Amino acid sequence: MKAAIFDLDGTLVDSAPDIAHAVNLMLADRGAPAQETAFIETLVGEGARMLVVKLHRALGLPAEDVDRDTRIYLDHYAARPVADSTLYADAATALPALRAAGIRLGVCTNKPEALAVQVLDQLGLLDCFSAVVGADTTPHVKPDPRPLLHTLAALGVTAGETVFVGDTGIDLACARAAGVPCRIVDWGTGRGVPVDETARLRRFADLLPVPA
Repeated sequence: MKAAIFDLDGTLVDSAPDIAHAVNLMLADRGAPAQETAFIETLVGEGARMLVVKLHRALGLPAEDVDRDTRIYLDHYAARPVADSTLYADAATALPALRAAGIRLGVCTNKPEALAVQVLDQLGLLDCFSAVVGADTTPHVKPDPRPLLHTLAALGVTAGETVFVGDTGIDLACARAAGVPCRIVDWGTGRGVPVDETARLRRFADLLPVPA
């Protein structure tokens, strides 16, 4: 393995509290009731616009307001992206160790690129990554394989030299379409993704090369 690429929300970062805060500010702006974080977390994974689309469907809000409400949500989120977000598992120690071991690291997320960079920076992880690919980096979003293939190219590695780590069926489908081996984390929504136990990742340090 020469490289490891990670999804962001739900994989590296428990960002649900801050996403829910921004969503509820958007709902308050339009006089709609606040929603529980656990419910909002079920809508995450396909990008900001799809989050708002699914929210509007669930709450019976007008579909023509989706683009406006997506902008409002993202504005609220960018103003407070990591107030309550935390890193999962051993990310704080394992990612620098992976980089020190010569593993090239990237992020492939359906969060807008600038916002992903902002989150990684404020959580102290940005320097670990040589590439950050977001929902607006390419014209495509996961599960389309092209964002992941773009990340491979940015890191200068092939699919067979890389592992992609995610937490949803969207990540798994993206990796399979790109021909990249995939590991699904053993926390959050990852526990609900049906994969063989060999594809489970219980801590990030398990990606470190085994000494000869």
